[in-house]
Amino acid sequence: MEKMLAYLISVGIIGFGIWIFIAGLDSSAPALWTCVALIPAAIGLLSAFGEC
Repeated sequence: MEKMLAYLISVGIIGFGIWIFIAGLDSSAPALWTCVALIPAAIGLLSAFGEC
């Protein structure tokens, strides 16, 4: 149960990064927001697949 919750949190963080990416495409500086979206997406991926 705890592992499933951890994966759900990771998926939520990745989803937040994707949401930033999609919202950033409509902005005046899409390249900036694409770079910003990489941060939570990378953190979510590290959280999901990384061993600490």
